[in-house]
Parts: sequence; C-alpha cells; structure tokens
Amino acid sequence: MSAGLGKWGRAAIAAATLALASPALAQPATIATLQAEPAVWPTGTWAGWKAAFLRADGRVVDNGNGDISHSEGQGYGMLLAVMAGDRAAFDSLYAFTTTELMKRPDGLASWKWEADKSPRVTDPNNASDGDLLIAWALAEAAARWQAPAYQAAAVTLATALDRATGARSGFGRVMLPGVDGFTAAQRPDDGPVVNLSYWVFPALERLKSVAPGVDWDGYRASGHTLLKALRAQPGGLPTDWTSIRNGKVAPAAGFPPTYSYNAIRIPLYLAWARQDGREALAPFLAHFAANGDKAMEYDAEKKTAGAPMSDAGYAAVYALAKCAVKAEKIPLGLRSVSFDRYYPATLHMLSLAAARLRFETCL
Repeated sequence: MSAGLGKWGRAAIAAATLALASPALAQPATIATLQAEPAVWPTGTWAGWKAAFLRADGRVVDNGNGDISHSEGQGYGMLLAVMAGDRAAFDSLYAFTTTELMKRPDGLASWKWEADKSPRVTDPNNASDGDLLIAWALAEAAARWQAPAYQAAAVTLATALDRATGARSGFGRVMLPGVDGFTAAQRPDDGPVVNLSYWVFPALERLKSVAPGVDWDGYRASGHTLLKALRAQPGGLPTDWTSIRNGKVAPAAGFPPTYSYNAIRIPLYLAWARQDGREALAPFLAHFAANGDKAMEYDAEKKTAGAPMSDAGYAAVYALAKCAVKAEKIPLGLRSVSFDRYYPATLHMLSLAAARLRFETCL
C-alpha cells in the first residue's frame, strides 16, 4: 500500500486536528516526584535497561550502532536514572560523560566515543541534542536530590550550548546540530542545516527556569515555526536533516530525504511539552494511520512510505501522541519494554514516562 498521504491522508490530518478540541488533561507531576516503578514501568524495567546498555564505567552502549557510546546516550541514560531515583547510576553516567566526552574547550561534549579506538573520542564535534539532554538531566537531578552542584553544571552547559550553536535564521533563533559543519558558510549550497529532532521541547521548557539567560522561548518558537512550514509541504513530515537556507525548508543535501530514526523523536517531544497546540502532531498521526498503525519511514522525494520501523519503542511514540491528541490509552501491549536495542528501548521508556507525567488518561 502506498503511504503517500494523498486524499485519505489529508482527511486523517484534518481529523487529528479536529480532535485537538478535547485534549487529555495534563497532570502536575514532575520528574522530581515521579515514581517510575511500578507506576510507569513494570518493576525491573530500569534494571533491565541497565543490564543491557549501561557498562560498569558509566557509559551507555548503542548496540544498534556498532556498540559506540555517544553524548545522546549519556543524556538519555542520566534522565532515566533520575526518573528511576538511582543516584548511583546517575553519578556513574555523569562521571563518564565529564571525564571522557566533555573535553572540548567550549565546555560541550564530543558526541562519539569508541572503546576499541585510540583516541577513543573518534569525532570531537558536539551533538547539540546530547548536550541539551545532559543539561536537562542535570537540572532534574538537582531538583530530585537537592544538589546545587548539578544545577550549576546544567546552567554552565546550557549557556555554553547556546553560545556555541545558537544562530539567527529566517525562522527565528535556531540551534544548529553541532558547532562544526552546519552553518551557511560551512554549507554554501544549503546551509544552515538543522535537525528538528534536536528541539527537545520538554528540555527547553524545563531549562527556562534554570538558565533564564538563554532565549528558550525563541528556540521553542522557531521549532514550531519550522514544523508549520513543513506541514505545508506534501506529506507534512520533517526529514531528519533540513535545509533552512534563505528562509525556505527543504531536505538537506547529502542526507537521505527521509523522515526516519532521528525525526521519530519529534512527536515524543511535542507530546511531552506542556506548551503550544497539538496541531503539530497531526501529520505524524496521519502517517501512522495511513500505514495501518505501523511505524514507517517516509521518503519526501518519492512521497511514499519507506522501510518499516518495527521495534515496539517506535510504536510507543505514536501511542503517546495519540493519547496527547485523542486521550486514548496506551495499549497494554506497549506497557512493557524489551531490551533488544538501545535506541527503541530508550524511546519506549521515555514515552511511557511522558505519558505518566503529562496525561491522566494514557496509562
């Protein structure tokens, strides 16, 4: 079956948008008060994640990506540790992050680390989503464990990230994916280039009160402006990497023109954040429905579905989005997490946590 949205898909977007009139009710719970097990994850889920992906030295292993470690994984792991109330794991994760990754003179984390290489940092460039996740996790840890040092570190990192990667654009203030390689000067044909899955909307929301000197509202607004511009295009979905040259959006050159494993996180972050309307979720839900409630990539050039994204963690992201828009419960079959691969397992756990934190009806 073709997954080009076509007439049916446009109708699905319209239906999803109409459903916004009665969103699920937000709960006042915060990460600092979250009781993850058994309220969010079945008992033993966090232990299962640690056994599968967290090594004794505090590094998270991405077993679907050649067993590398990266700043994103460290940030996600630190955030999950706060949710689980596991300070020992958090401290181990943070120690590895600071000693092995945060060696750049600008205070950011190098994104890629490989145990069998020398030097083990094999790409010293930062990844802005990793830095943002680490800063967010530090802010949450400071609140959970009343640890001012964590909050100070969050402020320092968030400020450094803004200084190093924040940029003006025709869409407002944007956060470039990394310090090197994404500016208009560095990419004269299509730069600047952004990755909309790096707009971690709940992190922007949380860090606003922690590091008020950063224009978090500007970043949030530009993310929604970019998503709105993309909704006007066929399919309405962002590709993983997007050119914003001259105030226009298009797939970035040199990257697959697909909505795929980066962008799958966008509906997770949209549903998690308190602010803004839910209309931004409509094209994601329409794409999911057009493919028989299966997670699929989308080819923006061919305007058809690409390869399936078969792990349950990706379906959990869409289930969270459906709850945010339609107040539908997350299916029982998606309440437990498998630990075959780091990335979908992590998104699965985050989706369940976001459901508990934000909506009364999801779980």
